Amino acid sequence: MKAFLFGLFLCAVAFGSEIPIYVIVKGKVKEVLVKEGQKVKKGDLLLRIDPILYELEIQRLKAKEEEVSARLWKVERDFRRVEELFNRDLIAESRYEEQKIRYQQQKARVDQVIAQRRKFEVLASYTEIRSPASGKIKKILVREGSYVNGELIPHKVIILEISP
Repeated sequence: MKAFLFGLFLCAVAFGSEIPIYVIVKGKVKEVLVKEGQKVKKGDLLLRIDPILYELEIQRLKAKEEEVSARLWKVERDFRRVEELFNRDLIAESRYEEQKIRYQQQKARVDQVIAQRRKFEVLASYTEIRSPASGKIKKILVREGSYVNGELIPHKVIILEISP
């Protein structure tokens, strides 16, 4: 069995005529847009997971990014002042190095928050599950209103029978 990540969905391709479709996000199944036996084309939207958990986390991380960026501005300004004094031999090298470390640490905090926000933006995009191939819906394993938790273990939601 081989696993592939196709844009907005994760699926494992078995050596046969079926493709189990998994989700790698968690949340409430908002809409199941297909029925068992329905023919679908590659790229058709099959189901939606409510993205609210990811949208709220993105919003929180944007606020956190503003906060740490404001701190970075202050720390960077202080570092530039200390650097200028150090270059004029008016303060000790240890004071300059301490301020440089503070600046580098704060810059790393900003980078961490940005990376976390980007992660949640990607996960939010995975809440729309599309067909990896043309075929017929063989089995739907979730219903509207049910919950999936594909973050821990990919959650199988649909089995697609591939068209020959």
